[in-house]
Amino acid sequence: MNEKTADSVDEAIEQVADHAEEGLEEVKESLAKAQRSMESAKAAIQGAAGKARETGAVAAEKARASLDEARKALGEAREKMGGMAVKTREQAEVLYAKSRDQYEVLAERARDLYGRVRDRVSEVDFKEKGDQVLEYIRHNPGKSVLIALAAGFLVGYIARPRD
Repeated sequence: MNEKTADSVDEAIEQVADHAEEGLEEVKESLAKAQRSMESAKAAIQGAAGKARETGAVAAEKARASLDEARKALGEAREKMGGMAVKTREQAEVLYAKSRDQYEVLAERARDLYGRVRDRVSEVDFKEKGDQVLEYIRHNPGKSVLIALAAGFLVGYIARPRD
C-alpha cells in the first residue's frame, strides 16, 4: 500500500468509500463503452440485413471489430473491479488492525480498573458499615425517616411505567 494510512477508523472508512466510488465510476465507464460497442455491432448487423452478400461480409467484419472492442472494455472493467477489491481489502485489514489495537488498549484499561475496584471492595468491611448505618439511624431517627422517604420516592418515580 503506497498511500499514507489513515489516522482514524472514520478516515479509513471514508478512503474506502472514495476508492469504491472511483472504481465504480471507472467500471461504469467501461461497461458503457462495452454497451456502445455492442449497440454498434447490432446496428452493423441490422444494416447489413437488407444489403447484398458483399455488404454483409463488411458488416460482419465491423460487428467482429465492435465485439472485440466490447470484449476489451469488459476486460478492463474486470481488471478495475479486481484492483478495487484489492484496495478495499488492504484498507479493511488496516481498519481491522487499528480496531484490534484500540480494543487491546481498552481491554487493558478495563482489566486495570476492575482490579482496582475489586481491591477497594475487598478492603471494605460491610459488617462495620452496616453497624455504622444502624448507629446513625439510632442517633438521627427523623433524618433517617426523611432520607428513606426521599429515596423511596426517587426509586418509585424512576421505576414507574411511562405512557
